[in-house]
Amino acid sequence: MSQMKSSILINPNYATNNVDTQQAGWYQISPNSSNLALRVINSNIGLSGEIRLNTSSGIFQGSNGSAWVDFSATQGLQGNPGQDFTNAVNFNNLGSNTASGTYVPLASIFATTYANVAASISNVNIRSLQGGQYIVNSNLTINSMSLSQNSNVITLSPQPLPYISFNQFPNNTLTYLKNSPNDSQFFSWGEYSYWTVQQGATIIKGQAVRITNDISSSNIVIVPITYTTLIGASLFSMPFNILGIATMSASSGGICGVCTKGMTTALCTNNIASGFSPVNDIPFVGAYGLIGADGGLFCVNSSPTVDYMKAGYFLESGSSLAVNGNYVLFYVDPSSSSF
Repeated sequence: MSQMKSSILINPNYATNNVDTQQAGWYQISPNSSNLALRVINSNIGLSGEIRLNTSSGIFQGSNGSAWVDFSATQGLQGNPGQDFTNAVNFNNLGSNTASGTYVPLASIFATTYANVAASISNVNIRSLQGGQYIVNSNLTINSMSLSQNSNVITLSPQPLPYISFNQFPNNTLTYLKNSPNDSQFFSWGEYSYWTVQQGATIIKGQAVRITNDISSSNIVIVPITYTTLIGASLFSMPFNILGIATMSASSGGICGVCTKGMTTALCTNNIASGFSPVNDIPFVGAYGLIGADGGLFCVNSSPTVDYMKAGYFLESGSSLAVNGNYVLFYVDPSSSSF
C-alpha cells in the first residue's frame, strides 16, 4: 500500500494570480526559504488530536474525539512584583483633634498598628467596646452604658444615673430647672432613686412619699404621705418617715422615681389639717414647705401651733404660687423634717 507523501505548499503571496486556496498544510514562507509555517483550517472531521481554526468564532480548537475544545491559556507571563503590603498599609490611631466641631477621644482602637505579611498568619488586633460601671452606696454596681449593634452601626446608650450633680448643669434659670405640669417625668437635680409603688396605692408626681412594706410580699415599697391630723402625733407610734418627692405618677406595683435630696418640681395643696395658717403667697426663696394631708406641699408665714412635717424649702417666691394644684420649684431635704 502506498503512502501519501507530504508536500510543502507555496505562500499564496507567491502563487499564480495570488490565489489562496485555503489548503491546510506546511507552507514555505518564500521561495527557496527554509522557514516553514503550519496552517490549519476549519474542519468537522473530529479526529482525536485534530486541531482547527473555527472560522465562525475565530477561536482555535482541538478535538478529543467526541467534542471540540477551545484553546484557553491558564497563565500568562509573570509580571513585575507589586508593592510590599507590609510597607504599604498602616493602621493609625488618631490623636486628639481640636479643630472646630471635631472631637476625637484619646483611646486607641487598633491594638496592632501594622500588618506583617511575612508571617504565615498576621493578626491585626482591634480593641472591643464595652460600657463602664459605677458603684452606688458602696454595694450596688450599675452599668453606665449599654451597647447594641447591627450590620452597619454600633450604638452606645448611656444609662440613667441615680445622682445628677447640679454642677454638671450650670444653667440655673428657672425655666431650665423647673418642669411643666404636662411633663410625664420631672427633673431631679441631686440624689435620685426608683421604687415600687405599694399594691392599691396611687402616687401623683410632685407628691411627698414615704417608705413602707408590702405585707403580702414583704417587699419594701413606697406610698404617698397622707394623714388626718398631726395633733398628738409621734414618730414612735405613727409611720411618718419622709423619703422624698415623686418625680412621676405611678400606682399598684408600678415603678416611681423619687428625688430624695436636691431640686425638683413639687405639687402644692390646700388639703391641710387643722392647726395651720396656710398662705398662697410664698414670701421668699427658702420658705419652709410643709407636707399637707394628701402629700402635697403648702406654705406658712408663721410658726405652726401644732406638730408639722417639713419636706424642704421653696425655691420660688411670689404671689399665688402656693395655690392648690400649682407646681413650684422645690429643694427636697427630708433630714430637715421635724415634729
